[in-house]
Amino acid sequence: MGKLPTAASLAARIDAESAGSSLERLGAAAAIAEDLRQLGDTVVDRYVQAARADQRSWSQIGETLGVSKQAAQQRYVTQPVRTAAWPGLSEAASNVATRAVEEARLLRHRYLGTEHLLLALACDEGLAGSALKRLGVSPVGVREQIHRIIGPGHSADADTLGITPRTKRVFEAARKEARRLGHRCADTEHLLLAVCESDGVAQQMLQEAGAGAGDVRVELAALLENEAPEVAVKLRTPARRRRRGSRR
Repeated sequence: MGKLPTAASLAARIDAESAGSSLERLGAAAAIAEDLRQLGDTVVDRYVQAARADQRSWSQIGETLGVSKQAAQQRYVTQPVRTAAWPGLSEAASNVATRAVEEARLLRHRYLGTEHLLLALACDEGLAGSALKRLGVSPVGVREQIHRIIGPGHSADADTLGITPRTKRVFEAARKEARRLGHRCADTEHLLLAVCESDGVAQQMLQEAGAGAGDVRVELAALLENEAPEVAVKLRTPARRRRRGSRR
């Protein structure tokens, strides 16, 4: 295993790269801390799924993680994906969700994660795909990131694919965002916004590509400026409020 960074080495990096004020250096430190937390979550998620594939019980997993069986299940349990219907999603968004399942299977992963949704959205020919393309996020680039961060899985074609709790929350957030913008069903742009503002692997990948949630909102608003200016205003306005509230 390679040598992990130390607090001193990270501080040295921040001091070398941030020539601004102490507050700017604090912001850089907070960003690095968030990246490390997300990377740690991704690593643990991966090996929880590996332990489950090895027939380890939730009690054993919880004991190893230092939490109760119930806490481990609540945090890591996956539920079978049912692709016959995606409640609350438009036809285009449903097609994206179905493609995400196909991408997960091609990668031989046993779960549907936010990274698979991002890959499917990058392949989308509608509003979400256009916004990602303008931000330089491509299907090829997303696939490379998935292989680098997570790597290929080892599941068989007949294995049941599970949906992670985090991905379920993304679908819920997309439906909520759609209602806030006055739409009955969540479309691809609502899925993309939910993915950007989740705390999953996809958010980490977008940040690495220089495409944060605020950037995505700006691009989506620009694409909707002429067709739906009132929606474009709503897209831009809550971004500032959400960033303030996200620190709680």
